[in-house]
Amino acid sequence: MHMAAPPLLGAMTTLRDHELLAHLDVEFFELLVMDGDDIRELESLLSRDDRCRIVHAPEKMLVDGRLELIDLADGDEERREMFVGRVNEVSSMAASLGVPTVIHPGGVRKDPTDEALRSDLIRSLSALDGTLWLENMPRRYHVDGEKRWCRLCTSPDEFVDLLPHLDGITLDISHAYLSVERGGNKAIASFFERLRPSIRHVHLSDARHPDGEGLQLGDGDVNLSALPRMRYLPVLLEIWNGHLDGGAGFAEAVRRVRAASSWFKGCVP
Repeated sequence: MHMAAPPLLGAMTTLRDHELLAHLDVEFFELLVMDGDDIRELESLLSRDDRCRIVHAPEKMLVDGRLELIDLADGDEERREMFVGRVNEVSSMAASLGVPTVIHPGGVRKDPTDEALRSDLIRSLSALDGTLWLENMPRRYHVDGEKRWCRLCTSPDEFVDLLPHLDGITLDISHAYLSVERGGNKAIASFFERLRPSIRHVHLSDARHPDGEGLQLGDGDVNLSALPRMRYLPVLLEIWNGHLDGGAGFAEAVRRVRAASSWFKGCVP
């Protein structure tokens, strides 16, 4: 009996492309909220499509006419409260429909910094409503054509004092691989070992050092055969530009997972 494939495979969708991706043979969709998306339109889609089971909070929002990364660890109180307000609008609405929300911690900086980010992040998490799944981050993050530094949630140890403020963790495999300068597969294993009881959701794509993120499964250096089977966990196939050409990249990832006989053989979380 073939047991390699996780039972719950999903693809990312938005208000803009959902109809074009509805044909995909996946068990769920993760609804990525874009800057400016109307909360009523998001609620309508979640209400009418029972495959939209997870929401991903927006990555950016307009601030004084400019698109900026939402930063739950922003040191400026006024800006941080504005970011919390936007995320809260989304996460509260999703929770009213029984849907969890994936959030990023913030702390993405142009230069390495030791500024006090964790206390601001915890204040933001304490102010948020809804079912919150916090995502881990890589060392470097691509923002508008430049690479920035992630200063939060790049190792499992950083999640320990955050867990009381969360409902779970979204483990991004590509981010975990790229959270260290080398030894990415060991880093992935450490996330599963340390945080297994709190992992509620997985973002799955391949990766390659130093910053090759979101690669098609099998095209990078992640040891897929060492990953857990991840039964009972919704696994989003987060392939970079997978939504293009009617979701061709997502469809190929689904095909590769379901055809594989050697992937996801590790211990079940």
